[in-house]
Amino acid sequence: MPSSKGLAVQENAPRRPGVAGMLARDHVAVLMSTIGMRLSRGAMAYYRSKWNISTVEWRLLMTLNSIESLNVSELSDAADIDKAAASRSLALLQERKLVSVEQTRSRGRAAIAKLTADGRKFAAKLAQVSREREARLFKDFAIADKERLNALLHQLSRAMDSADWGH
Repeated sequence: MPSSKGLAVQENAPRRPGVAGMLARDHVAVLMSTIGMRLSRGAMAYYRSKWNISTVEWRLLMTLNSIESLNVSELSDAADIDKAAASRSLALLQERKLVSVEQTRSRGRAAIAKLTADGRKFAAKLAQVSREREARLFKDFAIADKERLNALLHQLSRAMDSADWGH
């Protein structure tokens, strides 16, 4: 039988900090990293289970949905993914007839990727679902707060491009 003293200690034990933990209170990078991982895990699970695509494939589809066509190198840069991952995912999307990849003669060995008609329809559905997911995420935010957060994150992204992370 547990002692009441042990129970009292458990009842008075400090509550665990929020999702990001204690470090996030003092380290913004830890908070951002934790939020990013949670968003990434949730997106991976959702898009794989509901749409049978990876987040890399999602990024490629969304990028091609906003740009007519790109060579594979430009596409991987625009989608902010590794070129090898882009090539592997493009092959899978090609098998599903969502993307066409054509070799060009005018640009050397460059391969140009673009959405097929089915790919455009699929990407449009994904874009709508993505907007709905984001709306749910920010449902308790004022529009001005969301816009400010977006501006600050872009500012941080630019600062990271020029930051000296070696020290």
